[in-house]
Amino acid sequence: MFVKNRLLRECIAEVIGTFLLVFFGTGAVFVAALTGALLGIFQVAIVWGLVISLAIYATSAISGTHINPAVTIALWAWRGFPRAKIIPYILSQVIGAFLASALLLALFSGVLTAFEHEKGLVRGHPGSELSAMVFGEYFPNPGICGTTPEAYTKVSQVQAMTAEGFGTAVLVFLIFALTDPRNRNRPDRTLFAPFIGLTITILICVLAPLTQAGFNPARDFGPRVLAYFAGWGAIAIPGPRGGFFTVFILSPIVGGLIGGGLYDLLLRPAFAVAPVTVAGPDGVPELLNAKRSHAMSKPRYVMIGGFLGAGKTTAMVKLAQHLAGQGIRVGLITNDQSVDLVDTARVRAAGFPVQEITGGCFCCKFNSLLDAAQCLTAQTAPAVLIAEPVGSCTDLKATVSYPLRQLYGSDYEVAPLSVLVDPIRCARILGLQGGKSFSEKVLYVYRKQLEEAEYIVINKIDLLDPVSRSQLADGLQKQFPQARVLEVSCQTGEGLTGWFEAILVGELGRHPSMNVDYDVYADGEALLGWLNTTARVAADEPFDGNEFLISLAQKLRRQLAGLGVEIAHLKMTLTPSEGPDLGAVSLTRTEAAPQATHTLKDPLSQGEVTINLRAEADPAVLKRVVGEALATLAPVTAIQDEINAFRPGRPNPTHRMATALA
Repeated sequence: MFVKNRLLRECIAEVIGTFLLVFFGTGAVFVAALTGALLGIFQVAIVWGLVISLAIYATSAISGTHINPAVTIALWAWRGFPRAKIIPYILSQVIGAFLASALLLALFSGVLTAFEHEKGLVRGHPGSELSAMVFGEYFPNPGICGTTPEAYTKVSQVQAMTAEGFGTAVLVFLIFALTDPRNRNRPDRTLFAPFIGLTITILICVLAPLTQAGFNPARDFGPRVLAYFAGWGAIAIPGPRGGFFTVFILSPIVGGLIGGGLYDLLLRPAFAVAPVTVAGPDGVPELLNAKRSHAMSKPRYVMIGGFLGAGKTTAMVKLAQHLAGQGIRVGLITNDQSVDLVDTARVRAAGFPVQEITGGCFCCKFNSLLDAAQCLTAQTAPAVLIAEPVGSCTDLKATVSYPLRQLYGSDYEVAPLSVLVDPIRCARILGLQGGKSFSEKVLYVYRKQLEEAEYIVINKIDLLDPVSRSQLADGLQKQFPQARVLEVSCQTGEGLTGWFEAILVGELGRHPSMNVDYDVYADGEALLGWLNTTARVAADEPFDGNEFLISLAQKLRRQLAGLGVEIAHLKMTLTPSEGPDLGAVSLTRTEAAPQATHTLKDPLSQGEVTINLRAEADPAVLKRVVGEALATLAPVTAIQDEINAFRPGRPNPTHRMATALA
């Protein structure tokens, strides 16, 4: 059965990839050490290189084929890999390595026993590392240097740690170089797998005599655990000389971090993205049909900001559809403090290429934002990149727009910043309408978003009568005179074309950055509890998934309202276990009614629901409320797979610039 949970799919891919790596790579060691059928280090090394290439081809589209904890941790440190996925990935890698070793032991048990008999080895006694080396690794290489005390003097523990750390540093350095979209001389993305495999091959050829060339804590630890329980005992863990943790686990992790950091420090800043030219229907480079003379020599970066629940994702999709209708390629970037984004699922369901950035806003994940933009550029050559920052983030011009223009102005055109507002929430905050709102520190973030806007876009104007609409527009223009106030409805399409044309041909302003008290900003963000969770749902008989989502949203709304909690945004999707269908619901205020943004075509018996909830409440309260709601859905049953409830941490921007000088 097709697995719907994304993280579970990724973990399965990591198990399979690591299984292939260890079965065939360690299998080559089995063959060489026990039978002599493979002669010399190179013959073993080339098997390792080939199987790594094949594992990448098999699983990279699902998990990225880390198959190595040192790579996973380096990607977290330098490429924004989600922290929540680190432990699941590493556990999957160790499990894959253990299972591969178990199968090898079952297949080669007779050969292994004969080898030990021939060499006079007693499993678990001194000298039996000569047979244990087919599982875990030892320094120096027992098959080359032997197992005598004299042999141990050839490679000290410090030398072994250096070899493993250096080898892993080189590996991660070259992985970053071979896969960096900025590197114009990198191999084609269908060919980087063999080059990573060749990297491993040459490293093994040079360093295997010293440490057996592990460079991978999972590849060492999984087989070593099996060897421990298969009779080698202390020879496996901690080993005849100890040091297995420092040499084969700690050193590769540290080496990977160093290698990734050196690449980002020494090479990556020198690379730039090649410009992209997009031709219109008559062959003339263009952005909009109304502006035929506007040539697109580089992608245009359009950022649509605004507070939670303002309708940013819907606006992104509408803009993408507007451009696609003119034959203009687009790429979209979603963003959240957590993982499992409803917004990403909605964009994919609309049929557009999308990259997501998790674990922080664009300001704190600036390098990840660049990577996402470059990945989309390499994949689809978009003329326009549309990005949606986290809804509780502000100071975006100083930390994102201005750095993009100053540091990467040769690569991107940066559009003016638009900030969307929900009309009901905005009218309450301006004092034009009564009703529950947020605490003052949360409202500080909201007002700062409006203060830096170049276009304040009142969305959902179909919800207002003409008088209220005019009062809100006038109030915003009076309080925030630096911005142009526009009125649109993503639901009806009113006003969208004028807004789109303005941001697609306008220039980013050069006003000085606004003053922001980051202590108050951090407190305001922290007051918002964030919860992301997924759950498997099933029923004995097919049920209406659209009614299910509405009912669940209403249940959550009632429970939170009873606790006096103000909802900033509740977004949910439901995907059937089979087929590409999608149902989605959004709720933007505690007293508002949930709205369906995507509807399922057919009833379903089982599927997966994803919930993104933002509200001014303790995350523990949100976790309890959601858990209770999911537990009372009869006749539908729900089993939560993942839950991530937290308060956002203090913003720590990568860059902050006073102005946008060219």
